[in-house]
Amino acid sequence: MALEKLRHGPWLPALALLWACGCPGTAFAGPSAAERADMGVSLAMSGELSRAESLFVSMLSDTRGDARALNNLGNLKLLSGDLGVALAFYDRAARGDSADAGIQLNRATALLLMGDDARANEAAAAGVRLAGGLEQAQTLLGLKSDAPAGRADKKAFVNRGEIRAMLKNAAAGVPNAAPKPAAGTGAATAKPKSGTAWRSAGPRAADQSDAANVLYWKH
Repeated sequence: MALEKLRHGPWLPALALLWACGCPGTAFAGPSAAERADMGVSLAMSGELSRAESLFVSMLSDTRGDARALNNLGNLKLLSGDLGVALAFYDRAARGDSADAGIQLNRATALLLMGDDARANEAAAAGVRLAGGLEQAQTLLGLKSDAPAGRADKKAFVNRGEIRAMLKNAAAGVPNAAPKPAAGTGAATAKPKSGTAWRSAGPRAADQSDAANVLYWKH
């Protein structure tokens, strides 16, 4: 209930400023960093990117290099189409938490959108490896492992199908990570099948329609 009130309070920007100041002797005890991370993710998923950004920035004032804040700020920048800035945030987050598979998967998404297929594949492979396999990596991004990739909407910024196709392509080069073929079928191949949604074709303009749901938000 308290978190819900904070989320909808009109005074949230001022509260974030108080946290950012970190004034000594302040008696007010605001939400913890973990609570702010949760609130920020909730705000971002509902499209309130500016308010979410205020919360994530306030976390950095408390703990410099907080991987949660850096990763989530990267997500906000990616949703705004600032791909280079998003990648810089992900890189900093990865330095703060090198074992987090989700951060690497976000790096892969940013690189894919920037048209850097080679580095996107490397980051996706690292994410799959850290996650423990393809299915676990897809779960981190809210993807169902058994869902067909389908064709990408050419007007979309990024969608589930192309991210799934990218992960499958990267997993083919990770030992024990590629999906096992069903009984009586051929072995999994390293390249996505014709008609899968992995496309790069250079940088793209931002469209938040589906992108927020295929990013990894760190709580």
